[in-house]
Amino acid sequence: MMAKIGVVDTTFARVDMAAFALGELEKHPEVAIGRSTVPGIKDLAAECKRLLDGGCDLCIALGMVGGADIDMQCAHEASMGIQMAKIASGKHIIEAFVFEREAASESELADICRDRAAKHAANAVVLATNPQGLSENAGRGIRQGSGHAGTASHAGDEITLDIVCCQFNEGITGPMLQEAKAHCAKIGARAGRVMTAPGAFDAPLAAKTLLELRKSDAVVVLGAIVKGGTDHDRIIAASCANALASLALEHNKPVALGIIGPNATYAAALERSKEYAARAVDAAVAQVREVRRIRAESRWER
Repeated sequence: MMAKIGVVDTTFARVDMAAFALGELEKHPEVAIGRSTVPGIKDLAAECKRLLDGGCDLCIALGMVGGADIDMQCAHEASMGIQMAKIASGKHIIEAFVFEREAASESELADICRDRAAKHAANAVVLATNPQGLSENAGRGIRQGSGHAGTASHAGDEITLDIVCCQFNEGITGPMLQEAKAHCAKIGARAGRVMTAPGAFDAPLAAKTLLELRKSDAVVVLGAIVKGGTDHDRIIAASCANALASLALEHNKPVALGIIGPNATYAAALERSKEYAARAVDAAVAQVREVRRIRAESRWER
């Protein structure tokens, strides 16, 4: 018996996500398609329920969420509606939402939409025609719209550190980066991705990008803020430090502050560059190990 999959999208979206989903579904002649469009994401649940009641075996709800706080609220309400429709119908509705906050550029947003819509459509085909087929990918950390998270491994005590290196005062930060990599090898840690930032003020965004990849245990930020003729160096240092501390709490991972300054001369910063880099690596590794120890003890205490 042919399976029927409903595809519902919105006029609010800035990318034609349905085109990508339909392109994937049309590769499967064993699948019939129901198609509908509604104004916004809060209308998706009712339309999916209508298609399900009309004979669709499952639906894909495609929506784009704007970047404002009110958009996030609407997305939450839409998701709640979709959950209620699923329960009421006893059928699956695959929610494929893309958030504008996920992307740093228009092209990245379009890529995420394409990837997420197509992959969710492929999952829908398997779910409608061979539900047990998805079991082959169970526990593999597969994501739609971005890189796969991968399977959690028992890697023992291995610690991976991603590094942000500020380009401003490159004569200082270049040696810092080399020392950080060398010190990782010396103490048995692994240096992961390296991302550059123009200066210390820009470093938090780079650190956030690396943290969101979820590929490392901590991030080390390297930079040098040299004293000028005003208090500008103090403002930059305070802004950067506060933002990096917030990121550590947000992502629940250490973010080591290997930034020299404020109130440092170029000569003094250069002299202390390797020391600061090594100390930042040491701090990150020490905190990762301590966090692991406390969490391990907590698991046993339960």
